[in-house]
Amino acid sequence: MRDVWKSALEWYIYFGDLEKKAKYATVIMEIKNRLSGITNKGDLVRHYMSTDGLCESVVAEIYPNELWIDSRRTEDVAYGLRCLELSTGKRMDVTRRTPSRWLIETVA
Repeated sequence: MRDVWKSALEWYIYFGDLEKKAKYATVIMEIKNRLSGITNKGDLVRHYMSTDGLCESVVAEIYPNELWIDSRRTEDVAYGLRCLELSTGKRMDVTRRTPSRWLIETVA
């Protein structure tokens, strides 16, 4: 797992504003859903390096005119979750529960 994804996941785990965290979760899951066709970590990294604006387009659809969203970190969380899915074979859904720090440390 890329360090930036791991760092973003840790940021999300400890994010304190529950109302904003719920909104972040919605955006993160939509980005991750758009990454679902990527089936290996090498392709995930290549996609990450060659794609811009994924989070911004999702935010424009779901929460137009919301300026508080940290787009870079939010997108990094989604990529980190997809990486965890590819590594573990388990579906990750932050609208239901956040991955544990232990899981992030183990997979990373």
